[in-house]
Amino acid sequence: MEKRGFYIVKDSFFSDMNESFLKGNKLGNRPHYYCFQDSNRDIYWMIPLSSQIQKYREIIKKKELKYKRCDTLYIAKLDDGKESVFLIQDMFPITIDYIEREYTIGGNHFLVTSNHTAKIIEQKARTVLALLKRGIKFMPTQPNVIRLYKILKDRINNNN
Repeated sequence: MEKRGFYIVKDSFFSDMNESFLKGNKLGNRPHYYCFQDSNRDIYWMIPLSSQIQKYREIIKKKELKYKRCDTLYIAKLDDGKESVFLIQDMFPITIDYIEREYTIGGNHFLVTSNHTAKIIEQKARTVLALLKRGIKFMPTQPNVIRLYKILKDRINNNN
């Protein structure tokens, strides 16, 4: 997997994990951003995207007014010229066997090419992950990524 790349996740991941609050696959059309590899080298952290810019712009504005910052969501203009929302609050762990394929545009693997954008997303994601590991919830519809992480880690350990 290429860091900063976008990928389509297999439908089997969502059914196998049985986590109702994971952002769905949208019929194989929702790209997920590969943010970073876990300390367990077989696990990767993925961030779902949304095109609902106005909805999330309002949420970000409210969070920034209340907390002075918002690490759970990030809006960026990507190389396709469109803005996308990185749903950092909904990031989740995955293993390579659940990756369907690269997300491509015009036959080319779509990537975040801006170092600045990639750095901001990764910093926010690491902050959010640290909070998740401490049991902090950002919203009632948040996926239980720590449970998913344990499932994946157990599967890796059982296969070795």
